[in-house]
Amino acid sequence: MKTQEKSQLKIYIDSSQRDLKKVSLLECSGDVRKEIDFVEGDIDVVGAIKDLLIRNKLDLKDISEFEPKLGPGSFTGLKVGVTIANMFNWLLGRKSLRDLNLPEYGREPNISKPKRKEPTSS
Repeated sequence: MKTQEKSQLKIYIDSSQRDLKKVSLLECSGDVRKEIDFVEGDIDVVGAIKDLLIRNKLDLKDISEFEPKLGPGSFTGLKVGVTIANMFNWLLGRKSLRDLNLPEYGREPNISKPKRKEPTSS
């Protein structure tokens, strides 16, 4: 007889696009992931997490894991999403420092030197 796995609630953070983020509340059981609710757009990720919890009458302790999209995508966007997920996972005791996630950018970051402003004469 097969025992049924208990479902867990997860928050999935996709911030791979800088101006289009999605935060989803997932119900996970084994390999099956069902999206229960989500917030998307040019959003504040932490505010979206708060909204999802309130709308679904949940508390942080009800969430088994905060899972970020690791990449590829926007350098800044991925850093933000992974940092938020790591912060919640570590503070709530879901992951140790050794187990925290790192972004997978898919390429070297495209960071250019700031353009030097020429002084204006009066």
